[in-house]
Amino acid sequence: MLTIDSIFNFLLFLPMIWHKRALCVFVAIVSATLIAGNKSANAFDFKGLQPVQPNGIFSTFSASINEQGSAALGVELEQSVDPTFYRITSSLSYSLANTVEFDATVPFSMKTNEYGFEDASIGLKTLLFEEKELRPAIAILGIISAPSGQNEITTNGRYGGGLILSKKVGPFRTHLNALYYVPFKEDLRNEIDILLGSDYPIAHNLNLLTELYLKKSYYVNSFDYFEGRIGYRFRPLDFLYTTLGVGYDFMRSRPDVRIFLNFTVVYPHKEPVYNRIYEEEQ
Repeated sequence: MLTIDSIFNFLLFLPMIWHKRALCVFVAIVSATLIAGNKSANAFDFKGLQPVQPNGIFSTFSASINEQGSAALGVELEQSVDPTFYRITSSLSYSLANTVEFDATVPFSMKTNEYGFEDASIGLKTLLFEEKELRPAIAILGIISAPSGQNEITTNGRYGGGLILSKKVGPFRTHLNALYYVPFKEDLRNEIDILLGSDYPIAHNLNLLTELYLKKSYYVNSFDYFEGRIGYRFRPLDFLYTTLGVGYDFMRSRPDVRIFLNFTVVYPHKEPVYNRIYEEEQ
């Protein structure tokens, strides 16, 4: 029988098989996270604007932008444990130019006898500098959310944005996001999100994904949410990406464990180019 523990243990075991160095890096990050503290929070986890694969990890944006006219549509199924709730998140990205990308996210949450939309979000990502030898790729992100959610899962809308850094470090593609949000609801505080994501190619169509997500939510004045995530992104077809992952909150906030399953379709997809060599007859 497939359980949360069996999925989690399987995902942790695979990196040991494929690449011991990748596992050591993740274990070191998790160990540092455990030292950070053990606080509790009962606030609802607002989804907000999400990246669309493959230009992101789970919630961490990449500075990369596809060619002008490229579009991607992703649907993510999420289940959390303790407490148990489900969420379906639809995300869209469209490249307005080679350096400008439009993003949109619409989450739908389902709990026991309760269900409804969260605030829908749109954003604009702009690439300022391409990656060079020592300098990471630098992009900025502007976000605004409409007050479209239900009473308990809305901030009455919000606005914000921040900085995105992407750099290739050895075989790893790493991304750092620093985001700041201001809610329209007066009794809520501002939110700060810091995300660190890593993408390691295991095979030509399989990538190992790790992510750390640090958040100061709307309800407190200090960071109260610290989640580690690990999973895989698989590309079975040229235009299709499938991502499976698990997350665990080291601060014992709720939910403690969650599972992600994401499907993303990219259009237009590029067909591989083959160079043919013809020999002239003598």
